[in-house]
Amino acid sequence: MTAALIGVDLGGTSIRAAVAIGDVTHGEPVHRDTPAQDGPAAVLDAVAESARQAAGSAHIRGLAMGFPGPIDPGAGVVHDAPNMTGWNEVPAAAMLSERVGCPVVLCHDAAAAGFAELKAGAGRGARHLLFITVSTGIGGALFIDGDLYDGATGSAGEVGHTPISDDGPPCGQGHPGCLEGTSSGTAIATRTRAELAAGTASSLQGVDPATIDARAIVTAANGGDALSLQVFNDAGHALGRAIGGFINVLAPDVIVIGGGLIHAGDLLLKPARLAAAQIAFEIPYRRCKIVTAALGTDAGLIGAVAWAVRSFGGAAVEMR
Repeated sequence: MTAALIGVDLGGTSIRAAVAIGDVTHGEPVHRDTPAQDGPAAVLDAVAESARQAAGSAHIRGLAMGFPGPIDPGAGVVHDAPNMTGWNEVPAAAMLSERVGCPVVLCHDAAAAGFAELKAGAGRGARHLLFITVSTGIGGALFIDGDLYDGATGSAGEVGHTPISDDGPPCGQGHPGCLEGTSSGTAIATRTRAELAAGTASSLQGVDPATIDARAIVTAANGGDALSLQVFNDAGHALGRAIGGFINVLAPDVIVIGGGLIHAGDLLLKPARLAAAQIAFEIPYRRCKIVTAALGTDAGLIGAVAWAVRSFGGAAVEMR
């Protein structure tokens, strides 16, 4: 019988599962909606079914799942899931293992995407890499000597909660002055709506506030809107100051910036690079490449597949 490894990219809206056919390559993914509001058991049932469908007639000998929330990867426990109901200290690895009949490991979704970029994307060949995902929130993962550094609790890499001021807007956890509170897509939209409500001149005045998200602000900025340009400049500046600090502390070979907000391009990245150069020491800054992610929306699944191969060893597909 053929034995296979499975990678699963679990999100708040969709599940993707695929068989590993190489260290960083996978078969045709199985897609299905995430029953996010039905609780952990229903979600894990859907994951297990997706994994079995992806495996086909093969025996699943190991499964790695990227998870969108704080986890303890060593214990296989999910602490919370911001966009799904009922996930509070859930032993997800054990529950999923019972369903699929094989060992299961969890990794944070940002760690999975970062691992993919390290192994097959913009950070390929790096020894030390910092991955930063800038989207609805800001997350990250740190890789030292080619492997994930997740700290004593599995939570290392939470770069979005780096403090950049004493009195800045709160992050998603309610902490004032975090990077996420200034430079995430949510923060950019929140500030723009507040400025519009205060009467600041903008081409977005009169637009339904509910429709003003980061993409709308990118469009306005590219059209020359002064408010949108200023909001992105400030967000990029804050991101760059944080990046400069990361370079000073970590001296990585590569910093890869991923997530949905990289579609803003130089609106965000130009001020970020300028600010990073002002903060970082010259030599580690010069030796560090700051690049955008290369794998797009497939990074999470590639990373989960690669994590399965890393975790369970051997060939991706074995004949027994």
